[in-house]
Amino acid sequence: MSIKVLLVDGSDVMRSAIRQLLKNELSIEVIGTATSFAETIALTAALKPDVVLMDPHMPDEREYTPAFVKSQILLHTKCIVAISLWSDADTKTLAQTFGAHVLLDKMNLYSDLIPAIKQFCPSVIIPKTANSFRNGSKSPASVPIEETLDAA
Repeated sequence: MSIKVLLVDGSDVMRSAIRQLLKNELSIEVIGTATSFAETIALTAALKPDVVLMDPHMPDEREYTPAFVKSQILLHTKCIVAISLWSDADTKTLAQTFGAHVLLDKMNLYSDLIPAIKQFCPSVIIPKTANSFRNGSKSPASVPIEETLDAA
């Protein structure tokens, strides 16, 4: 049994890099990718991923309110992990509005992504027999959005 992930990012290069990173984690399977919120909503309903890994800044972000996107995604998934190159207060607030359990810096995904899924998506079961390339320790970048907002 693997964790099913829907990967959402507007950049082809970033989606490819994250897919390659997750390929090293045998307990995770990328079951789909989306390049917009419209695709994210449709694919979340169709694929019912365990985790939606998404950039809160998408090409069609002006067409959808975060509350609407959140309501549609959370009907069909257990956990949202936000990823962004930006860690400013507006992006943190936006990620929180989308219902993200955590906001990760894209520059630190190699060290932070798998541990964040383990820590912030407790209803997602990661098999103990999985070949994990990290020990799962909490890194400084993997703190709840509320804590990062308090520190800002």
